[in-house]
Amino acid sequence: MKNERLLQEVQDILGNISNALDAERSSIFLYNAQKQTLESFVAQGIDNIVISIPSHKGVVGKTFSTGKYQIVNNTKQSKAFDNSSDKQLQFITRSIISVPVYNKSEKCIGVIQCINKKKGAFDLKDLKILQGFASTLSLVIKNKQLYHASEQLKNNFSTLLDVFGAISSELELDSLIPLIMAKAAEITGADRSSLFFMDHTTGELWTVYAKGLEKKVVRTKKGIVAQVAKEKKALIVNEPYSNPLFNPAIDKKTGYTTRSILSVPVFQANNEILGVIQVINKLDGNFDKRDLSILQGFASQIRIAIENAKLFDEVHNVKNYLDVLVQNLDNAIVTVDLSGHIKTVNQTFYTMFGLDSSENVINKHVKELHTSLSPLFKHYINTISTGKKEYQDEIEIQTIASKNVVVNLSVLPMQDLNGNIIGAIQVFQDISKEKRIRANLSRYIPNHLVNEVINKDELSMLKGKYGKSTILFSDIRNFTSLTEELGAIQIVELLNKYFNAMITSVYKYDGILDKFIGDAIMAVFGIPYPGQKDPANAIHSALDMFEMLRKLNVKNEKQPILNIGIGISTGNVVSGNVGSEKRFEYTVIGDAVNLAARLESATKIYNVDLLICEETYNQVKSSFHCREIDTLQVKGKQIPVKIYTVYSRKTKALSKDIADFNTYFSAGLKAYKNKYYEKASQNFKKAYDLQPQDGPTQLFIKRCEAFIKKTIPAG
Repeated sequence: MKNERLLQEVQDILGNISNALDAERSSIFLYNAQKQTLESFVAQGIDNIVISIPSHKGVVGKTFSTGKYQIVNNTKQSKAFDNSSDKQLQFITRSIISVPVYNKSEKCIGVIQCINKKKGAFDLKDLKILQGFASTLSLVIKNKQLYHASEQLKNNFSTLLDVFGAISSELELDSLIPLIMAKAAEITGADRSSLFFMDHTTGELWTVYAKGLEKKVVRTKKGIVAQVAKEKKALIVNEPYSNPLFNPAIDKKTGYTTRSILSVPVFQANNEILGVIQVINKLDGNFDKRDLSILQGFASQIRIAIENAKLFDEVHNVKNYLDVLVQNLDNAIVTVDLSGHIKTVNQTFYTMFGLDSSENVINKHVKELHTSLSPLFKHYINTISTGKKEYQDEIEIQTIASKNVVVNLSVLPMQDLNGNIIGAIQVFQDISKEKRIRANLSRYIPNHLVNEVINKDELSMLKGKYGKSTILFSDIRNFTSLTEELGAIQIVELLNKYFNAMITSVYKYDGILDKFIGDAIMAVFGIPYPGQKDPANAIHSALDMFEMLRKLNVKNEKQPILNIGIGISTGNVVSGNVGSEKRFEYTVIGDAVNLAARLESATKIYNVDLLICEETYNQVKSSFHCREIDTLQVKGKQIPVKIYTVYSRKTKALSKDIADFNTYFSAGLKAYKNKYYEKASQNFKKAYDLQPQDGPTQLFIKRCEAFIKKTIPAG
């Protein structure tokens, strides 16, 4: 938790840096002396990716190697700039400011970098601000403690994966336990490790394996290890010679000096003591609760390994049977001999396929089974003849009880001790529930997120997260009057058709449906994983929504014509689960959300279908024909917001009439902003002559007339 708080503190500081310097992103790079690289410890806008840069390369490397700040406001003209990270992240860096970060010993330990000044260029004022933040960060980092902590966490996790993988694949106890104990010493930073078994007959603990002792066997009824076995509680002793429980006899016998001990009990399935794991002499200090937690995880895995190994020893003549049965207890397992007769079957097979458990299928030929089960036994012959595994996904059958079951099938060759094929093992995984869940989830979230929800044990993506997203709000015009024309059934039917068409457009461009608000839709582009194409995807989706609505109106010719307005904004939001323990909703909150809703509402004022904010415009102007509409004072924002509408994609050129119209409208808008109302009115009227149906033009003509009347004296 301490490391997480420190990481969050650094992330908060980087957020403040970006705001203070008006930069798109900020990052901190820390020096890895072993690799002689600068590595991005925390980088805004980048999740789960570590940028590694040679300590002498690029603007960051130059800042670190020289110890001098760097300001580059045009990367294309900079010899120091290295665009390899841009290619990796599909990002465009236009300007950079970076300063070195020093520790208390005035040694450079890293670099803070800000990228892409949103307005103007980085200057000396920005430099002073950034240097101030660098001092703050140096105190937080404390000589790279965060870096080492994160590296340690990664190493711990990697080691755990190694051990768990070994346990799932290794049933030879003599090979497995030395591996686990070596990893126990490694991950806890200990010099030695031991595994003691409890001899319940004599009451003695004896070493099965002891790192550092190798084949020497130690037997004892005393000491710390005996106390842990008796109390069934883990124990940390960092000064053993001062502890009355410590038995120095073993040290005397082996000639080894014990300085610190961490001991954890290992339990059998019935909660009786199986033995004790002990690690000795922490290499860099004392054992702590983190070491204890890790070792307890090892203890539970050792119990499983030992039980599996004992089971393996008891039935080694049928090893290939049990390899699969032990690992697939939740799956249906059937073994078939060379002649096609069923030799073994587990209870799950009967349950999965709706068979009566009293109906014994042992020794039956697969052809004697119910015809509905025949698709399940089409592939074992090929496995027997070739010795190769067979995999079949999503086999759908209807059981005897008229129940639809969808399974994944794995067919493995069954061999005797001499390696001769004696049959096949068929493993059936019931994915009927998973398929239903996928189908149901796909109604709420896009398919590219369904796997995240189903396959991840810990949905960290659903926790609170700060990042940039694009928000789309759409709303049906005059919906209240429509409800008065239609009955309840017709309204629901029409809305369902409408929502189905609109959400198809959202999912088509990787958006996620946030919620329905009455007849309104809120969609988000860029969660949980933001991308550079999010604003463009939102515009593509909006244009597609208009086209889908046009087709829907044509199809539903007997029902009222639907019209919608859409507002789109881009900005930083907080995304995550919001709600109570009993019900939560994955949503986003922030100014960008409120702005999108305001823009959608403003489409009615300007009589346009689509309005986007300035930040969205800046991201998409190279791909879409856009037009500035006005500068809007939005409630809750001190700075007015420029708003734009979108004509079409730039794959198609604008007509001459539209181009001329835009010229007059832009000239009118410029004059209007400068309070030259007569000149503005003249240009708006020329624009009106070309596009008389244009809502913003009509609105500005009225505004100009109102201002002109105020400035002309009466009489």
